[in-house]
Amino acid sequence: MEKITIKDLKIKKGKKINKDQYLAEEVWRYFGKKLSFGLIMKCIKNKGWQFIFETFKEIKNSDVENRIKLFMWKIGKTKIVDIKKETTN
Repeated sequence: MEKITIKDLKIKKGKKINKDQYLAEEVWRYFGKKLSFGLIMKCIKNKGWQFIFETFKEIKNSDVENRIKLFMWKIGKTKIVDIKKETTN
């Protein structure tokens, strides 16, 4: 398993990336570019950076055969509730 660093990312000089893009790039490369980058970014936007990061970390450490299916299943089955919206309604 290779470790991805900021230096490995091919980015135009002077272009800055945020943590969402970095996480999406790491997930995208880990799964062998089989998931689209846009899909991963959408998941991060909808479910939140922390949830996707924890799920990805859990999948990386698991001993399953098809990690992409498990990753997408976990993301699809989990419902994220925003506590701030719940208390104001």
